Amino acid sequence: MPNSTDLNALDVAEAAPRVLLAVAEHFTEVNPTEELEQHLLLLAIGAEAYELSDRSLSGGADKLARAAFALAPELRQDITRGEYALLARGVLAEAGHEWTEDDNAPAIPRITGIPGPRREPVPTKRPSVPTQPTSKAAR
Repeated sequence: MPNSTDLNALDVAEAAPRVLLAVAEHFTEVNPTEELEQHLLLLAIGAEAYELSDRSLSGGADKLARAAFALAPELRQDITRGEYALLARGVLAEAGHEWTEDDNAPAIPRITGIPGPRREPVPTKRPSVPTQPTSKAAR
C-alpha cells in the first residue's frame, strides 16, 4: 500500500497545475526581470514537484515534473521570468486552474490561546533607603 504522501496516491493530473502555479509564483517573487533560461525552468519545475511529493525520492516527483512540464507554455527567446509567470498563469486559467486564497493558506494552522515560552523573572527594583537624614530637623 503506498504512503499517503506518495504521488502514487495523489492524482498527478490534479497536482501538476499546482506545481506550475508554484513555479509562476516563484518567478514572480524572485528576480522577475531576469531572462529565463530553459535549464532554470526545468530546475524550478523539478524542485516544485519534489517539494510537493514531500521531498521523497520515491514519491513520484519525476512523473509530476513531466506532467507539469507538459502543461507549461513554450519557452520563448529572451523572455523574463516574470513574463513567463504571466504566460503560465494564463495557460492554467484557460484550463480552469487558478491560484486562490486557499492556496496561500498556511499548511500548519495557527492555534490561538497557547501560552508562549516562560520569561525570565525580572528583579523588582526596591526603593532606595536614604542613609542620611534628608530633613533639616534631623541635623
